[in-house]
Amino acid sequence: MRVLLTGSEGQLGQHLSRSCPDGIELIGTDRAVGKSVHSRYNDRHLCDLSDRAAVLELLNAVQPECIVNPAAWTAVDAAEDHEERAELLNRDLPGWLADWCGAHEAGLISYSTDYVFHGQPERGWVESDSCGPRSAYGRSKRAGEERVLATDGRCLIIRTAWLYSALPGNFLTAILNRAVQGQDLKVVADQIGSPTWAGTLAEATWALLEPLERLDGPTLMHVAGQGQMSWHEFAARAVDGARKLGQVSESVRVEPITSDAWPQKAQRPAWSVLDCSYFERVSGMRLPSVDDALQECLQEWAQVMTQ
Repeated sequence: MRVLLTGSEGQLGQHLSRSCPDGIELIGTDRAVGKSVHSRYNDRHLCDLSDRAAVLELLNAVQPECIVNPAAWTAVDAAEDHEERAELLNRDLPGWLADWCGAHEAGLISYSTDYVFHGQPERGWVESDSCGPRSAYGRSKRAGEERVLATDGRCLIIRTAWLYSALPGNFLTAILNRAVQGQDLKVVADQIGSPTWAGTLAEATWALLEPLERLDGPTLMHVAGQGQMSWHEFAARAVDGARKLGQVSESVRVEPITSDAWPQKAQRPAWSVLDCSYFERVSGMRLPSVDDALQECLQEWAQVMTQ
């Protein structure tokens, strides 16, 4: 199967390329190509994914049988000032891809976020729950969902939450970098969610290729780490794990604070726990607990630190 992977140099894109199954002809595309080198790629292309003409030119040249689309505007606070730019990648790009797939009998897997929700049902959000995004980022991602769901192709939207990895540019590596330097941490304790390792999400994505072939139309599915905790609890577990690996001093403290004490431009959901039972039924894959996935990620991070 020929699969086009967008955002191939991003956090999730790199994990998807690493874990790509045998038998996949994997073709990567991003704004820049060359920061990471993976033997899984059969070919890679430069493409401005905010340019519809460039995207269609690429699709017509590659003729993928399936598109996996982690490319997105992920700068949550910056989206408050640049909502139209966020919409190009989070709303328009998934729509262009879904339209092309519908016309060419190809499959699409794209990604969305817990930010489409607002409220605290005190249970995991399910796919049928009503949405009410309170940020520009959340609105742009929800608009992308609606755009894809309005098509009639074999399209799958995976909602996830609190994505992290050992790669630079996410919450986990940000707090670990500070902890390694001996800095104490203050972390929000009144936002609850399901931290998701990019390695888990990549594995789950590949597990959905076969079910994707059986879809009659666009489908929503939740994939996240199993368990719920605050950002503070997640940070404390990460620092403790890094300490056990000999990377962080015993003296580093992780203190809880409220969201009011850490003001940010975009409003974050207070409750980001996702119910992933539908995914597990469809895929047959058992999602790992947050703790198990975090330990695997920390091992990868520690290897990088000691190189």
